[in-house]
Amino acid sequence: MPLQANVRQDLRHRLLLVASWLFLVFAECRLPASEEFPTARWRMGTPESQGLDSDVLVEALNYVRANHIPLHSFLIVRNSVVVLEAYFYPYSGREVHDVASVTKSFTSAAVGIAIEKRLIKGVDEKVLSILPLAPAGFDPRERSLTVRHLLTMTSGLDCNTEGGEKALAAMRLSSDWAAFALALPMRADPGSRYAYCSCNNHLLSCLLTAVTGESLFEFAEKNLLRPIGIEDVIWPADPKGRTHGWGDLHLHPRDMARFGLLYLHQGKWGDVQVVPESWVRDSSRASVTVRPGVGYGYSWWINTARPPIFEAVGRGGQRISVLPKENMVVVFTGGGADTDRIAPFLFRAIRSDTAIPDNPVGRQRLKQALLRCSNPIPEARNARTPRRAARISGVTFSLSSNPLDLRSMRLEFKNRNEAAVTLQFGDATWVAPVGLDGKRRFAPVGPFGLPVATVGRWLSDFEFLLDLDTVANVNHFVFNVRVDANKAHLRTNETTGEIKDVAVEGVALR
Repeated sequence: MPLQANVRQDLRHRLLLVASWLFLVFAECRLPASEEFPTARWRMGTPESQGLDSDVLVEALNYVRANHIPLHSFLIVRNSVVVLEAYFYPYSGREVHDVASVTKSFTSAAVGIAIEKRLIKGVDEKVLSILPLAPAGFDPRERSLTVRHLLTMTSGLDCNTEGGEKALAAMRLSSDWAAFALALPMRADPGSRYAYCSCNNHLLSCLLTAVTGESLFEFAEKNLLRPIGIEDVIWPADPKGRTHGWGDLHLHPRDMARFGLLYLHQGKWGDVQVVPESWVRDSSRASVTVRPGVGYGYSWWINTARPPIFEAVGRGGQRISVLPKENMVVVFTGGGADTDRIAPFLFRAIRSDTAIPDNPVGRQRLKQALLRCSNPIPEARNARTPRRAARISGVTFSLSSNPLDLRSMRLEFKNRNEAAVTLQFGDATWVAPVGLDGKRRFAPVGPFGLPVATVGRWLSDFEFLLDLDTVANVNHFVFNVRVDANKAHLRTNETTGEIKDVAVEGVALR
């Protein structure tokens, strides 16, 4: 997108932010006494109107910014009223965001609905009675594997999660993901112990498809998402059309809040029981103990040390926290954020169950803090460009095998302020501008056409730093590229922890 268009788009976004918060400032006098569910519009209110302290929320936002916590959004909904909605650069809130393993809780809800509709007999139905895909010579213990075991991470399947979910990665390279998951070796008797395994949740998706004839996405869209007003969704499928049951669901943060609000109200949306009340109850209490103070329900995390709190949690800082005692839902998205660092501010901000005195000064400070969150953060600019830049500009480097399946890289140095990078990930090619002036450039070339935000600079005559943030797709890649004659040496890191110090070698293609 041309620079002028970026400027106009940014200006429009800032004006929208100001307008929405001016509405929030005056919304308190118009709030009806009875609690309502959001439809096309959410009810907005000041923090004080719902018993929260604006000054403490300002502290929280300033803390995130000052400590460079890679948070993307932070929403608080109390009494069905949005009292805080913060978006942090480079995420604007306009795009759907990968919710990672928060997806598991949506899959669980769909399973509960399918059981209510008698498409699945119950949580104790045997998996192999629905998916008769047991491999030759399979472990006989697998005959006792049930839907409940998949929901509670007690399947006993060996998912080899030490150092990352290796079984998940291997499953994604197979031709039949369900058959692969069921062929995993048994590490323990089903139901005997907890062990996190994303393959479990993909099996749940495959079960739903087997009993409904629809993908999980199609079933959830009709029975879960649309009934609560969620329409803008990305939810990919495996090679056989079965929706990813463990992750990769993309939603707007406000729609994450809708799902939390649904569970806060025991599965009801207004007068409609969308998810069975008994399913919400069973999902939100600990079926197993993960560690002291933490349990796991039906694909929900349960805080047993400070009850009652239950949460849908995903890699990188994705979170929907449901606080029944406070009648509150809190949503986070991030690119590697530790949201536990923000929790103390949240609890300190809660002053009362009812409205507290208005705080015009704090309200103004909050509005200013929200605007600061959306502003670009100054980054180091390129100090000098070595002669080597001209020699490698436009040269494609073929890369050695690596966990990212990054097959080639080409850098082009156009002028002192901007470069361009071409990356081939598997069969996908990304072509993105790179800011050399300390300002990220955006291009809609990431997975699902979502933007990446890229900046770079020369660290020495031989080493170029390329920083590529996929933003709403969570991953944030940092490539240290050393160029020596006709060879390139990449040191690759992914800031959410998926990739760390992976060495990749490249050879110039002339």
